[in-house]
Formats: sequence, structure tokens, C-alpha cells
Amino acid sequence: MQTTQRKKVLWYYTELLKKYGHDPQSVGWGPRKGKQSLRFSILSQIGNLSDCSVLDIGCGFGDLYGYLEYKKIRTKYLGIDINPELIKIAKLVYPKARFEVRDFEERRFVKKFDWVFFSGISSAGCSYPYIKKVMTEMFRICRKGLAMNFVGGIIDYKTKDLFYSDPEEIYSITRSLSNRVTIRHDYAPFEFTTYVYKNNKKTSNQIFRDYLANSSEIFNDSLWNPKYKKK
Repeated sequence: MQTTQRKKVLWYYTELLKKYGHDPQSVGWGPRKGKQSLRFSILSQIGNLSDCSVLDIGCGFGDLYGYLEYKKIRTKYLGIDINPELIKIAKLVYPKARFEVRDFEERRFVKKFDWVFFSGISSAGCSYPYIKKVMTEMFRICRKGLAMNFVGGIIDYKTKDLFYSDPEEIYSITRSLSNRVTIRHDYAPFEFTTYVYKNNKKTSNQIFRDYLANSSEIFNDSLWNPKYKKK
């Protein structure tokens, strides 16, 4: 993140914090109740998070950690944010979690995490090249996959303080990283989430092995299709 953009982002969220305090609106989300839980639910549906290491980039107050704890999903969680005021509150609210004031771009991680999350990459001054740069680094340090959510899709209103992402543009970026991706635009009209998976090994009939391993359904055409049944 360039110095001017970094200062702009810090100023933006500091002003929101002064106005709203410990509230989703302070990290750029709207005031509607239940939306934060919905976003965290969608992010966590990327896969099995239990006993996995999780990096939460731009963690804000660390509320993703609170949500996972509430759902009894035990993880090795680390939340990072460039805003020290948000991290200060996060440490007070969730004293058992780990938080760091850290610029994800400036201080690259040597260690890897099973899952890497970024919730709400939508600040003014954002751009597709910046998103691609962040997502590429996220993919580098994840073992299993990454999940990001965005403001965008079919928008009937816009404000000057947000960057609105096009799902097709984001899909193009994800496909440059992996051929196993998901775009979810089924839970809210003005937001969407993408999953990008690291394990893209396939079976002989071209199905992702990891998908089969985590599915309870048996995929056997001969069970239902007369064409494949033995005579």
C-alpha cells in the first residue's frame, strides 16, 4: 500500500471509530443488524476451520474471532490490522486471541496459515491491481485456501468512500491463481464472497479430490442411471 493510500485508510477508519466506537460501522460496514454474522458465516463456510491456523487480514476489532468462538470453532487465530486503535480495542475485547499491528504488504509472512481471510477490501483508493497484489500474497501463504468478501455486484447506490468490485473482475483475478474457485453472490444483493483453494488435485475423471474427500454424497452414476447399471 502506498504511503498516501495508507494514510488515507488510517484516517478513514480512525474517523469512523471516533463516530461509532466498537461497531461494524467503524470498519466500513452498514448499520443493519445481523449482516456481520452473515458475512462471517459465509467466510467460514470455505471449509473445515477446526484446529486450523487462520490469518485475519484487516481484522478491525477481531470480531471474526468472536464469531468463531461463539460457533465453537477452535482455531489458531491471528488478526492483523494497520490501525493501532482498532487493535487496542481487539486485545481488550478478546484477550485470548492474538493480534498484531501489521501492514500485510510491508511485512511479508514467512510462516504459512491454513486459511487466510480478508473481510471487506472496499476502502476508497482501492483498485483491481491492489486487490490482485493482496490476493496473490494471500494465496502464497495459505495452505488450504483464502476467502475475501467485497462490496459490489448489482448496486443501485454508491458512496464516494467505497470501492465497488465487479464479480467478473474478481473472478478473473482468482482464476490467475487457481482453477478451483467459488464466487458466492447468493446471500446479499450488494456483496459477494470468493473462495480460492490451494489443493486442486483431480481424480481420473476430473473431479477435485479435496471436494470428494469433504463431501458426504456418493457420486456413482450406476446408483441411479439405468444406462450404467450392470445387466
